[in-house]
Amino acid sequence: MIGGYAPFLFCTVFSLMIIFINSVLLAPNLPKVTAVVALWGWIAVSLCVGALIMFYRCSSKDPGYIQRSVGSSDGREVEDPLLNLDVNNSSVWTGNWSQLCPTCKIIRPMRSKHCPICKHCIEQFDHHCPWISNCVGKKNKWDFFVFLCLGMATSTISGVVAILRIWMVVPAVSSGETWWHYIVAQHPVFIVFFLLDFLIFIASTTLAISQASQIARNITTNELANASRYSYLRGRDGRFRNPYNHGCRKNCLDFLIQGHTDDNLIAWLPLHQVAH
Repeated sequence: MIGGYAPFLFCTVFSLMIIFINSVLLAPNLPKVTAVVALWGWIAVSLCVGALIMFYRCSSKDPGYIQRSVGSSDGREVEDPLLNLDVNNSSVWTGNWSQLCPTCKIIRPMRSKHCPICKHCIEQFDHHCPWISNCVGKKNKWDFFVFLCLGMATSTISGVVAILRIWMVVPAVSSGETWWHYIVAQHPVFIVFFLLDFLIFIASTTLAISQASQIARNITTNELANASRYSYLRGRDGRFRNPYNHGCRKNCLDFLIQGHTDDNLIAWLPLHQVAH
């Protein structure tokens, strides 16, 4: 993990889980929890633990670092690593010399990008996420997506449980006191929990839907944001064309089973056609 807000987010989510258990689920100043509400409450706690595990995985996992050409296997420095080109590199096939990375001294595979924060070229680069203090790429995108889904499910269930728990105190509110004033005065921690939980719900849901849409089309955040810069995303007529899109069903199955797609299976145009 390099910089970013990962420690802050981890501590925030962990603290919310503790608050949920002590001040919502098992709160001594709230009516006794029912069996159904308790079941859903502990399901939310279990999902939160799973989300924290996936958060750690996508934060600490190699996102798909491409090995730099900095020297030979016996320790001798290579004079010009670009002389040792991989003829199977898709960037070489299509003449995409813009994939040359002067920092790492390599010709990157298609869909990869150099991250100035991580200081590495990342295979199937999606984006650098400051909240996990890591890039999202070929090797950790599955973990990232599962983390978002677990976060969305956790915040939804815990929010509903919190509302049901606090709704049970409505009969105890005196006639001369408003319900809102009673909650703020008697359960201030609940208000803090609900506001933070709502923010996490909005963020995780937005990101999960965005990632799901991209997975279904087999395109990355970086490619969507910079489509005009990548020649491989344009057809002969100059319009947008995604050669990696094999249809929603195959795109989703490949991602769910493998965690990524095999870019080398793309049927690129012959080199003489690309040159013209």
